Parts: sequence; structure tokens; C-alpha cells
Amino acid sequence: MTDIREQILARLFEVVSGLPNIRSAYRNNGEITEDELPAVIVFDGDEEGQDANNPDLSQRPPGRPSSVQMTPEIIVAEHSVGQIGSALTPLRRELIKAVLFDAQLNEIVGTGRLGNGAIRYLGCQTDMGWMRSMHGALRAQFMFKYHLKPEDL
Repeated sequence: MTDIREQILARLFEVVSGLPNIRSAYRNNGEITEDELPAVIVFDGDEEGQDANNPDLSQRPPGRPSSVQMTPEIIVAEHSVGQIGSALTPLRRELIKAVLFDAQLNEIVGTGRLGNGAIRYLGCQTDMGWMRSMHGALRAQFMFKYHLKPEDL
């Protein structure tokens, strides 16, 4: 059985775990300490079927493959003695490039010539705060569009 959602999330975790200068990486664990920074956390996020607004949905046979969009969230947390925003900028840049251009992620979602899957960067929000020193977090969202085949679950 092949759960594409889990394949995407597992590969996404591998990709972000390999970002330069990351000390800790977690999936669905929001409790990190200052000594684990810089850290990255992947949250599974939401999934939405694209056929939900189709008026002919009642005519559709059960079990038919459907298009799905998943929006996991990635948190990158960093600490700095200087300007924390400047420390987050290179991490954001590396994150975007790593996710969008990862060959395995693109293969899983089917972005090739015959597939109509997609990976899109949706944006980010920043949050600054203090632990023992200044720290900041970047929350980035990506959209992964893929085909859900119920028989493969």
C-alpha cells in the first residue's frame, strides 16, 4: 500500500532535516528548548479534496481517484545575539529551494510532463521572542497537490 500523503511528509522531513546549520529536527513536536536551536519542525497540516465543490460529486463512483491539496507547516526556529530577522533570511531561502527543487518530492506528487501534481510555496510568517536570548521563528507553508487513490491506502 502507498499512502502518498505519508510519503510526502516523510520525504519533506528528510529534506528539511538536511538544511544547513540545523541542530534539531522534529515532526509534529512543538516542544523544543533553546539548546536545540536552530531547529526545524514539520507539522502534518491540513488536507483538502479538490472535488468537494463539484456539484456532480453525487454522480461520482466511490473509490475513484481524486485530486487533493495538502498544506503542511514548517517551523524554523533560531536564536541570535544580533538581528534575528537577518538570521532567519538565509534559512528561509534554503528551505524554499530545498523543498521546491527536491527531485523525490516532485516525483511523489507527479509534477512531470504526464502528471498534474504540484508543489507551491504559499508564504511565511515570522515571530520574535525571548527565551534566555533573542529567538525567532519562521512558519512557512507549502502546498502539495497530488492524486489520492483509495485503493492504494
